[in-house]
Amino acid sequence: MSRFTTIKTIASTLTVAVAVGFVMQYDEPTPRIGAAADGPIYNKAPRTLMMSTNAQGEAVFGVPDVVTTPLNHMANVQSVVAVDVVYTELDVPELGVLLATPGIGCDTAISAKRQPGAIVELSISAPCFPNAEFLVHHEGLLFSAVKDGDGNATVIVPALVTDAEFAISVGNVMQGSTSIFVPELRQYDRAVLQWASADNMRLHALENGAQIGDPGHVWSASVHTAENTRAGLNGFVAYFGETEAEIPYQAEVYTFPAGQMNRDSMVDLRVGVSVNEANCDSEVDAITIQTNAGQMLVKSDIVARMPSCDQIGEIVFFDDMFSDLTLASR
Repeated sequence: MSRFTTIKTIASTLTVAVAVGFVMQYDEPTPRIGAAADGPIYNKAPRTLMMSTNAQGEAVFGVPDVVTTPLNHMANVQSVVAVDVVYTELDVPELGVLLATPGIGCDTAISAKRQPGAIVELSISAPCFPNAEFLVHHEGLLFSAVKDGDGNATVIVPALVTDAEFAISVGNVMQGSTSIFVPELRQYDRAVLQWASADNMRLHALENGAQIGDPGHVWSASVHTAENTRAGLNGFVAYFGETEAEIPYQAEVYTFPAGQMNRDSMVDLRVGVSVNEANCDSEVDAITIQTNAGQMLVKSDIVARMPSCDQIGEIVFFDDMFSDLTLASR
């Protein structure tokens, strides 16, 4: 057989094979919807006849048997019950906004000015926090205050160190700070009593061997003034805080002249607490801070055991909460 005849034979064979494939595809009946006798009813996807060759060069015919069934996505959706329905005791707090960077016009400005008696006057402007409660922080001293309707406030704070730094916080977020040098503090010693409750606690100083009610009994309701202290006559007690705040951080500070009094004496510091239904037969917590002419700062946590509830309305005094203060010439 000639080479020409062989080529014609191969070409004729390929033509017949392609024709057969076309007839097989053309004559295949079209599937109908729901044609399956057994099994789920669905629309069959169009079937395609594919022809390719395998690694040996042989023709391979295949029909993919992949059927897609539509899914009911809504059937898989799970309902979530509100948290306050499952946990009925949960009191959902009011949501607030914490700003890492103050918004435009929301900067908090704080300035400090010295006053007589080693007192610092803080002027606070926070226009984005009108009528807001805030806390004043200074070397462990902490008390609450409230801004006015424009977000402004003026508070006085007794300095506890000569290089004094003050800060304020709103909603447990620090809003600003300032510092000032208070050299006059070297002329005074201070004792601080502070607490964070509605308890009626008071700091009492008994000077020169005085007893409760004597002229030397100094406390926040006595007639002793800052002017007397600056003159070296006696000490005075000032109250700081806001009893109507959500958490009423309060403090009382006793200031007395260091080395200015004209006689050697001792000061007996006592803590007075009113007995009421909330604290009777239980413990009350407080913090004491003592500073020696701004040179040394000592802070202590104290716990006082209150008497039984049959003493409601009385005032008890605790005399071991502070170190005795010596008012000797220096």
